Amino acid sequence: MGALKVRWFFLVQRRRSRYGGKILDNRQRVFELHVSLCYRPLTQFLFASLEITMRLLRYFLLLVTLLGIQAPGRAQASGDLRLSITKDVMDDIAHDRLASVRERFTPDLRDSFSESEMKGVWNDLVEVAGAFQKQISQTTRTVQDTPVYVAKSQFEKFKVELKLVFNDSNQIIDFWIGAISDLSPESMEASAREITDLLRQGHFDQVSSKFDDLMKTKMSPERLVGSWSHIMTHLGQFKGIKLARKDSDLDRVDVRCEFENGLMIIRVAFDPSGKIDGLWMLPAEPEKDSQI
Repeated sequence: MGALKVRWFFLVQRRRSRYGGKILDNRQRVFELHVSLCYRPLTQFLFASLEITMRLLRYFLLLVTLLGIQAPGRAQASGDLRLSITKDVMDDIAHDRLASVRERFTPDLRDSFSESEMKGVWNDLVEVAGAFQKQISQTTRTVQDTPVYVAKSQFEKFKVELKLVFNDSNQIIDFWIGAISDLSPESMEASAREITDLLRQGHFDQVSSKFDDLMKTKMSPERLVGSWSHIMTHLGQFKGIKLARKDSDLDRVDVRCEFENGLMIIRVAFDPSGKIDGLWMLPAEPEKDSQI
């Protein structure tokens, strides 16, 4: 059984929403220049104008320097704070301090999920991954130009990742936690290519043998035969695999396939043990493909 989807907590083969938001600094610095009005010869006026211009230039360069130094510093400080919060949140979850976690949520997120619901989902995760042992690392990833803060932990059976997204006030606006696979991206891509080739050869029993228990109950070999026959009817003969690429954020691989009459994506998702817990056959645009 893979991770269970409850919008913010577990994920069952559905990409969670991507996030938006930027930190804005509305502070402005105002520089005033006082110039007295008096009579001067023309040459003095030219020198005075030059002096004013140079003074303005110095102020401008000073402003650029200040902004150039302070902005990265503020961003780094904010990132360090959020990584620290992410670590604390994982510790609070692991030690059943869910009320403390909820205090960090935005009002909308807090109102959406009760503490008892959070407790139930945590119990489901422990059933899959075993008992919490220790935190391994805290890192930052960028997903569609949005920073996502990740705490990776070792549980008894699998590794688990907690992913948080913050608003400008360092409140949590999105929350995901689930077990992850130890397979490398290259191993997942190779496995997805193998599954695609087995489908091409019609070895549907072998494909089904690689499913997890839940997938075996939902996708029988007979149903696989029907789905593949439907694809062949519309797209014609299978010609080959053009590309296989793992998702940067999830344990799944999109395999771009070429058929006689068009392209298709075969998407293969893996549970933490490396078994298949999701299989899709999706249309692919010939010129612009959003999946690959």
